[in-house]
Order: sequence, then structure tokens, then C-alpha cells
Amino acid sequence: MHPDPQKLPVYPPLFIVKFFNLIRRKMVRISRRFTHPGVVMLEHMQNLWLLGSISVVNELGIADILKNGPQSVSGLAAQTGTLADPLYRVMRLLASEGIFRELNDRKFENTRYSRPMMDGELKHFIRHTLNPLQFRIFGEMMHSLKTGNRTTELFFQEGAFEHMGGSEELGEMYNRAMTNTSRMQVAAILSAFDFSGYSKIVDIGGGQGFFLSAILSGYPASTGILFDLGTVFSDPRKLPDPAVFGGRLNIVPGSFFDFVPPGGDLYTMKNILHGWDDRKCVEILTNINKVMAENGKIMIIESVVGEPNKASWGAMTDIFMMAGLGGRERTAEEFRSLIEAAGLKMESIRETVSPLSLIIAVPRVSRL
Repeated sequence: MHPDPQKLPVYPPLFIVKFFNLIRRKMVRISRRFTHPGVVMLEHMQNLWLLGSISVVNELGIADILKNGPQSVSGLAAQTGTLADPLYRVMRLLASEGIFRELNDRKFENTRYSRPMMDGELKHFIRHTLNPLQFRIFGEMMHSLKTGNRTTELFFQEGAFEHMGGSEELGEMYNRAMTNTSRMQVAAILSAFDFSGYSKIVDIGGGQGFFLSAILSGYPASTGILFDLGTVFSDPRKLPDPAVFGGRLNIVPGSFFDFVPPGGDLYTMKNILHGWDDRKCVEILTNINKVMAENGKIMIIESVVGEPNKASWGAMTDIFMMAGLGGRERTAEEFRSLIEAAGLKMESIRETVSPLSLIIAVPRVSRL
């Protein structure tokens, strides 16, 4: 796995993205102001049916089948082992939302909004996010509100990560899902931060290494350590080849609750802390603080919950963290509290063109 920086998505500058997001949200609010509130609520409820349709069509690989051009629904049904009539009704719904386009004679073709379902795009992230267990989790979300615990404990007692790690299928789906999202997120991160001043970068919980590989590809003077559980590294074919980087990449298995590779001058953690409660997060940060290089830095890459009454990706994903993992998304002040509890201080928060921000933490007192 050796991502080519030239093939990563190219995004417009942050100020342009923020401007058009603001315009889009204002237009939605204006539209809703002139729509009966009951109709707005019904539209929200219909998203359940839309998500179910996305899930099954993604699982069938329809977008990949259509990558070479339009096909009839009967042909799609024959290739996927489904019945033409119910498949057509699902495809019709998706086409009504711009996901696929219906042509004459019940033929369909891809659109820019169906292509993310293709292999190499977001196919595996969609599988991970919309698998049948997810619908069970949110059907039982009252459990989280009544107990404060994750809803998933109704279905398995071990933690969510342990549960996925104990299943080759679930573990593989999760790792491929994270690689899917990394392709989108990494481009945003690389455009927001200059890694050239860091000689030894340690990616904590780095999965199959897409993020770290992208950094090392763009910064040939840097070295890196990919650190994650041994089960993540069980198949070397799915990992970056250290030889490609000329000895600049090392792969170290382990748990960040037991130890962290020492001596890094930059420790990155992408979408790690939101899976854990505050106590565990402080433990992780403290373990890094103990072993990082003098004047080293920690880059926490997470969604930051925004201001009240404003659209927030972090507020949305926080519900999944609560019900699915027992973790949480956090506000800027909540991140500051975690960082200070681990003997660090928050240096800055940098927004990116993605929903993720870069929260930079440094030692509270210089070690020089």
C-alpha cells in the first residue's frame, strides 16, 4: 500500500469550502422556513429507507457493474442474484435522489454520487457504516440514554474493537473502511499541515498504513513508525512495503495502553480518541507524553463538535460513538481538558477542508 500523492483528491482552498458550505446551509434553512414542519420531519424519517437502499445496492456492487456504461435492471438482477422488480424499485428511489440515473427501458447508469460506491472509493466504508448491526444498534439506542452505556453491549459483551478484532471478516471490513476514508481525509490533512520539520513520525493506531505512507511519500526526508495491534498486521500483503521507502518505514505491533514507540517528534492519531472515554484518552496521551522527543508534538485528528444550533459533523458522528463504541466526539474545550490532564497543553486547532480538524498538543513545559 503506497499511495501516490498525485492521485489523492484535490480540494479547493478552505475559505472557498467554508463559504459554499455556509451558502448551502442558509439555502436549506430558507427552504425549511417555507415548508410545513411536519413535512420536514417526514423527510428526515425517509432517510432510513434511503440508507437501507444505499446499503443493499452497495453490497451488491451495482456501481462497479455500471462502471463501463449503462445496463438494464434485468441484467443487473441477473448478475447480482436478485429479482428485477424489487431491484428496480430500489434503484428508482436512488435515482430520484441523484444516486444513479434512470434511462429509457429501465436502464441505469452511474452518476457522480453513485461512484463513491465503487471499489477503491467509499464502498467498504459504506459497508461498515450501514451493515445490519448498525440498524440494530440505533433501533435500540434508548439503552444508551437509560444506562449511559453503548448499545452494542446488548449484542456482544466485549468492547467493539475487541469484537471486530475477534472476527476476521469484521476486522477486514473495518480496516478497509478506514483505508477508504483515509484517501479523502489524507489529502485534506496534507494540504493543511507541513510535515517537513519532523524527522520521526509515529502514527498511533495507523491501521494498514495509508495515512503514514502518504506522508512519507510526500516528505522523503521523514521516517515513520506504523503502530497498531498485531491483528491489524496479520496479512503483510495489505500493508505498505517498507522496502519502497528505503528503510524509512518501520511497522511495530502493540497496544497504546501498554506502550508507545519512543523518540518520535510527531505522534499522529487519526480518529482514535473518539472511540474511548475520557479516562482512556488521558491514559493514551500520557503514554505518548512520557516517551516523545524533546519538544515533540501530538497531532490529534478528529471532528470537533461545533457551536450550538449549527450544523456539525461532530455532533452527528457523536451519536454513533455513543451507541456503537461508548466513546464521544468532543468540543474544543473538552479536547483542551483531556490534553491538560495528560500533562500537555493545546497549541492550536487547525481546520481542514474535511470534517476533521488538527488538534496540536505540546509538552506543558519544554524538556530542553
